[in-house]
Amino acid sequence: MPQTPAARRYAKALLELAKEQKTQEQIGQELSHIAAALAEPEIAQMLTRQAPSAKGGKELVKQLVTSVSLHPLLVSFLGVLAENDRMSSLIDISETYHILLEQALGRIRIQIRSAAQLSKKELQSVIEAFGKLTKKTVIPTVEVDPDLLGGVVVTIGGQVYDASLKSQIRRMGEALAQQE
Repeated sequence: MPQTPAARRYAKALLELAKEQKTQEQIGQELSHIAAALAEPEIAQMLTRQAPSAKGGKELVKQLVTSVSLHPLLVSFLGVLAENDRMSSLIDISETYHILLEQALGRIRIQIRSAAQLSKKELQSVIEAFGKLTKKTVIPTVEVDPDLLGGVVVTIGGQVYDASLKSQIRRMGEALAQQE
């Protein structure tokens, strides 16, 4: 989901307040749980109705707060969202918060696709290589994709590092075709 300017502002403000209290990770976890609850179809539909009132948003926040134990900062933040009729943006705010949190903590998510299951040593090698390249702590998501035939494809942000056998064969074919 693309980051909206409003979601970015709210997420950035929440992260700054959480940093001051040294609760960034806790707030992130609780925010994820609340966002997941609000992603439920019935609740999402209620939030996206034509003109949800601030009173309805405040009631929803009250129900959320009483059903789970939340950090006081997050309770206040949810109150601000309800007051400003922004509860429907909470999922986007949560996603943006986590992106900003990972940046602040020096982490980066990468997707690793391989033709076969990587051994622990091979996976560690890929993680270390991209850790050195990005100078960040790498959080990998690994996926097996038999269509690659061999090798790996690593995606970071929008950048793709393709070392798959399939793409090597394709490049060789293109090179041969140009020689004719």
